[in-house]
Amino acid sequence: MEILIIGATGRTGRLIMRLALEDGYHVTAFVRSPEKLNRPVTGVRIIQGDAEDAMQIHNVISQYKFDAVVIAVGAETFKCSKVRTQTTRNVVDALENKSPSTRLWVISSAGSNESMEQLGFFSRTFIKNILKGHISDHSKQENITQNSILPYTIVRPTGLRGIGVVADHNYIVVTKEMIPTDSIKRGELAHFIVCNMFNEEYVGKAVVVTSKP
Repeated sequence: MEILIIGATGRTGRLIMRLALEDGYHVTAFVRSPEKLNRPVTGVRIIQGDAEDAMQIHNVISQYKFDAVVIAVGAETFKCSKVRTQTTRNVVDALENKSPSTRLWVISSAGSNESMEQLGFFSRTFIKNILKGHISDHSKQENITQNSILPYTIVRPTGLRGIGVVADHNYIVVTKEMIPTDSIKRGELAHFIVCNMFNEEYVGKAVVVTSKP
């Protein structure tokens, strides 16, 4: 199986890449700065590019056949950003034109769109006042995904912490109920995505993943 990870140099993207390789997937990493990857990266096809450039994304998806694409891009500041929205729009357009059966995974955030109502008071207050630019970007990327014809899964993690891969898999999947905790280890998020990469249970859904109470 061929997997494309967009944003593989990020802390979560690196873990997804590592677990996917361990599970035997063939991985392509589309990254802006290849020098940020830990070297050597055995078994990974590395493509340098800008995911906000529609032509570059179309060229990659036209040149290679991917069974799944994971969008793991993010912004490094609290300022308003459109990187998630633009990247997702480019990927969705390219896949719909070239490979509409490709499974799409989009890493969003708890608090996006209707999931805001699943958060506790303090989490809602923090997001609305501190992370409103990020959440706006996530909500827009979700809307683009949900309006597509692709077999997608949107993952809404709570606050991400830690960088290492963990072994206990101490997380839960939340659909519409209140979210009981406010954080999850990055390794747990990566584990959920890789282990369910082609699980049809989550096709067409947006789910929250968070640590167990």
